[in-house]
Amino acid sequence: MAFKKDKVGTVTGASLNPANRGKKGGLTNSKRVTGNTPIQTTETTEPQSTPLEKLQDGVQAVSQAISTGASTVQTIQYYASQVQSAIVGTVNDHNPASVTDGKLDTAKVLSTATAEIDESIGKLESGEATRRNIVIAQQRNYVGVATNNVRLQQDIATLNNEQKRLIGMLVDGKTLDINNETKAVGYHRAVTHRDTEISALTQDRELLTHQRIRTEGTQQQTSLVRDQEQLKIQRMKEEVEKQRLDIENLQHEKEIIKQQVAAKFMAGF
Repeated sequence: MAFKKDKVGTVTGASLNPANRGKKGGLTNSKRVTGNTPIQTTETTEPQSTPLEKLQDGVQAVSQAISTGASTVQTIQYYASQVQSAIVGTVNDHNPASVTDGKLDTAKVLSTATAEIDESIGKLESGEATRRNIVIAQQRNYVGVATNNVRLQQDIATLNNEQKRLIGMLVDGKTLDINNETKAVGYHRAVTHRDTEISALTQDRELLTHQRIRTEGTQQQTSLVRDQEQLKIQRMKEEVEKQRLDIENLQHEKEIIKQQVAAKFMAGF
């Protein structure tokens, strides 16, 4: 149940106090409405931070923002999953009329609205807020320039690496050219070796043909050699027979001479 609060102003900032009733800005005690001179506060000049400290503070702030954002994303994902699991798939899911009639419950909205000032939130004058926003903008410029400088150095390093890769690729190309030339030389050597072997094979085949011709001639000479040998044997036989006959004749003549000598010897007595 919402408790009724005292009305101190409208949603447009108009005060309901009798002195400033109906005037815009009366709720915030604007000088233009109340005529009051704002109290000047003495600002203590903060020591200027070094660029490195500013950069570190900026990095820390970014880290905190990332952590907060991650937590918020997890919370949203949790509630989204809860809502998704609670939805029942019906034919009216895609019908807006099943969710709302398009009318705003103004009384319900205003029952939870408040025009009270939260005094726990610090305040800054417009000039000081502008000055600090300018400082923050300058710090953002510094961080942005430093970031761009780092990215520039990264781009230069990338360029250096790409140039080295290009040199390596060019060296690889030259190496491939030499390898291809070596392969071409090997190919021509293989062709020459093949042709040499073919020539040697042709020569061997011709020598084989010559040898076969000699073999055929030798085969044809075999019968002649056999006949020649037989004739040699026959001739030797004839010569042996002739020598035997000659020896027999000599023996016969010797016997005749013996008989003649014996006959003359006997005739002498």
